[in-house]
Amino acid sequence: MECPVEKPLVFAHSPYQTEQLLDDDVSHTFYGNDIFYLRKIDKAELYRNTVRLKVNMPVSLARQEIWHYDDSPVFYDEFLQSHYPFRYPLIREIEAGLYEAKYKVKDNDGKERNVIYADEIDTQGEAESRLEYDGGPFSYSNYDVTSNHDKAILTLNKNNDGDLYRASIYGRPIVLDINRSCFIRDIEAVNQYGTVALNVTGSYFSEYPIQRGNIQVAHYEDWVMRELEERLQNRREFTVKTHRALFHARVGAKVKIAVRNEETEGVINAFSFRYRKEKTFIAAFKIKERGIGNGE
Repeated sequence: MECPVEKPLVFAHSPYQTEQLLDDDVSHTFYGNDIFYLRKIDKAELYRNTVRLKVNMPVSLARQEIWHYDDSPVFYDEFLQSHYPFRYPLIREIEAGLYEAKYKVKDNDGKERNVIYADEIDTQGEAESRLEYDGGPFSYSNYDVTSNHDKAILTLNKNNDGDLYRASIYGRPIVLDINRSCFIRDIEAVNQYGTVALNVTGSYFSEYPIQRGNIQVAHYEDWVMRELEERLQNRREFTVKTHRALFHARVGAKVKIAVRNEETEGVINAFSFRYRKEKTFIAAFKIKERGIGNGE
């Protein structure tokens, strides 16, 4: 992604795009007299033959109960049904106003999991229809499920003293599947060089299906495969620093480095501009060498 002068964030390019890049030519050449710092990292520092990814994956679940009232004190009737007395002079927090009802669900093992986002949430009428009580009657004088994605703001009212047996809200939750992992290695390279692993953790992955040949894999699995393919190749990374103000630079642009008797093509992976009062302007670029024989 990049941010042009108009300020909105836009997609510059993606490995998943189907459109061809409009300009695939070398856009700039760094000559030796423009460069005051040049660093090369050889394959030994970039090479990996094993990639291990751990990711906290957002998972959307079916619509279900995402909150129910369970604040103490709680009592049990002769049928051992739990209920919550709302009787003078006791004033419960949910009666006082702006009560935070945090969304939670339970997995198949009975473990409670926090909900990071929920939609298709009960309307106030639907939530009030789920109220079960003796006495009262009970209703919501405040029912806010739009201000927050992970909780409701409630105020429960009663006309007279009573016992609340059930208050709940249903919705479609999204939870984090913690430490989802993907492990891939190149067996031939491991046998030759031993395990040289890249360990990655991240949040910007999904289960969206990606077509790879005749099979479909999840996005995070495809990322691991592409990262391993990239790390196995014999490429160098260059760090170039110049005092030239190359403000039209962009990640993904193809450039050339021409110094002395060596000329190399690469792709900009990252860059930064730095200017301080009474200091010289510095533009720094990380450039990945283009692979040999595969056109990348």
